[in-house]
Amino acid sequence: MPGAPQPPSTGIPKFVGDLKAVRKGDTVSLTWTTPTATSDGELIRKPGKMLVQRALNSAHDSGLNFQTISELPLPPALKEERGDQATAKDSLADVLRQGGSAQFATYIVLAESRSGKSFGLPNHASVPLMPALVTPQKVQAEPVPSGIRVTWDQAWPPNRDLGLKVQYAWRVMRKEEGASDAVMIRQLNAGNEAIVLIDDGIHWEKNYQYWIVPVAIWQEGSRKGEVESDNSPIAAVFAHDIFPPAAPSGLQAVYSAVPEHSFIDLTWTPNGESDLAGYNVYRHTGNEPPKKVNTELVKTPRFPDPDIQAGARYFYSVTAVDLRGNESGKSEETSETVPKD
Repeated sequence: MPGAPQPPSTGIPKFVGDLKAVRKGDTVSLTWTTPTATSDGELIRKPGKMLVQRALNSAHDSGLNFQTISELPLPPALKEERGDQATAKDSLADVLRQGGSAQFATYIVLAESRSGKSFGLPNHASVPLMPALVTPQKVQAEPVPSGIRVTWDQAWPPNRDLGLKVQYAWRVMRKEEGASDAVMIRQLNAGNEAIVLIDDGIHWEKNYQYWIVPVAIWQEGSRKGEVESDNSPIAAVFAHDIFPPAAPSGLQAVYSAVPEHSFIDLTWTPNGESDLAGYNVYRHTGNEPPKKVNTELVKTPRFPDPDIQAGARYFYSVTAVDLRGNESGKSEETSETVPKD
């Protein structure tokens, strides 16, 4: 090349500075950007390797003893651009089973040349080593009058003391059929008492999936974060409303008369259900079976019955009907007698 002589490139890859570590249950997922340049700014021309290393330490350890847990190839770079995302996984099952006083697992990735040389200090990424909450294996979801009842087998929170402040909780997740994303409907602290959750935010006649994600929320000094356990199995449910409203109460019947017009005026206490569609009114005389007297649902808690005869005694009851046609039981009967005159 024309110009002043330049020293040859050392070929040592630039350090990894964007390593991220996320723990899910006993598995740690590591991600970083594959280096494409050497320490002196040249493209990497010869293949090398990337060493994933781990150290077990407490929060205040100054010297870390890293050990290689996996190795990935470092390919040559063809052009100047951001490198691909590299990934690796590490299982902490054996570390957690053995116990010990370590509070964190700290990771680095060393990018080495073909001759085994590395440059610069890679960044550290740490995850806490407290035990995870046991993932439920039996999740049940069933319709109840107020929504969907979700239950699951609940393990006791771990009691291993590592000097970390830890709060264990259950995240109840829901996904509607056809939806792209799941939503967390509630986070409940894990404790000694069994929990039953009623999800009243559903829409009837739709399919839903529920699952539980145990989570540990930790803090050590100014550092804090959370660790999710593995997701529980999914419980699928069809939110079918077969639950009628409550039977109306407070039914009263009063004979009323105005010039050339008389009727028995029925009133009752209105129902409070949000999906109430209306009421049906039933009437009978003597030992006859009750018959519905309204042709359409009565929208308000009042009904005037003009089809009456002088001297007759009428018995009335009322039912409530929801938007899906579920009808309640009959209210307590009331009666009224039409004067003979």
